[in-house]
Amino acid sequence: MYQRCFDNAIETLFEQGKTPKFSRFVISDDPNWASGHHVHDNETELIYVKKGVAKLIIDSSLYVAHAGDIVVIEQGRLHAVASDSSAPATTYTCALYGFRFNGWQDNQLLQMHSCPVISVTQGKEVIKSIFNELGIMLPQSKNNLTSSAYDAFAYALTVLFYENFKNAYRSEQGYIKKDVLIKDVLVYLNNNFREKITLEQLSKKFRASVSYICHEFTKEYRISPINYVIQRRMTEAKFALTNTEASLAEISWRVGYENVDHFAKLFQRHVGCTPSDYRKQFKNNLVEQECLMPEV
Repeated sequence: MYQRCFDNAIETLFEQGKTPKFSRFVISDDPNWASGHHVHDNETELIYVKKGVAKLIIDSSLYVAHAGDIVVIEQGRLHAVASDSSAPATTYTCALYGFRFNGWQDNQLLQMHSCPVISVTQGKEVIKSIFNELGIMLPQSKNNLTSSAYDAFAYALTVLFYENFKNAYRSEQGYIKKDVLIKDVLVYLNNNFREKITLEQLSKKFRASVSYICHEFTKEYRISPINYVIQRRMTEAKFALTNTEASLAEISWRVGYENVDHFAKLFQRHVGCTPSDYRKQFKNNLVEQECLMPEV
């Protein structure tokens, strides 16, 4: 038998009424997954790498996360996540908002200049179990737990991540100042990728020449502005194909293409298979994978 009593008078970690809430849960199991650079203004992401290797660019720094590692991407951080082609990754991501540790900023989990990727030392099995449970429960439409139940998972994960990262080593990586105009261009493209965007429109909006925007954007993000928009649309299309029953025509329209045939050709060119084949390969197989996949 075992018993432990707790002192509830001890000061809590969070400010009154400022505890974590779920906004998104994402399982990325596509071996060719690449999110592209983007920013979340009001969310902090907690990532668990279940298997393989994930490569992350957070602000200006490259990080590599292996199976069993955890990652924090705080709100406002420019980032991109990709699966390593030689060791394809499966990652679980919880996007949270609304929390505030005592004396910290909203949705802040890392101390200044802390490394955002570490191997778990505190509560490893608990963290793994929570992500695994969420990965099983959420894809099942018959599950009817209230949002408060899932927020309890969010609370537990946030505290466990905090305990792991509070003593993590600090680094100047990931906090390098960028060209503000070029970052603003990327944020604009990320927020408006469904709209018709031309280089001339970007030039007028940001009062910079087309050549400057193209050169600096490509130099900073290794992709042209227009190809970034296409990549962002393909990423959104992948989520729609695997998480909804929407028709190809509807998905095409949702991501910014009026012509479904043009959308299908672009998808095949950039993803390597047709939208229908992608849907067949990655839709509704997550629970089966959890049952068959060996534990990390």
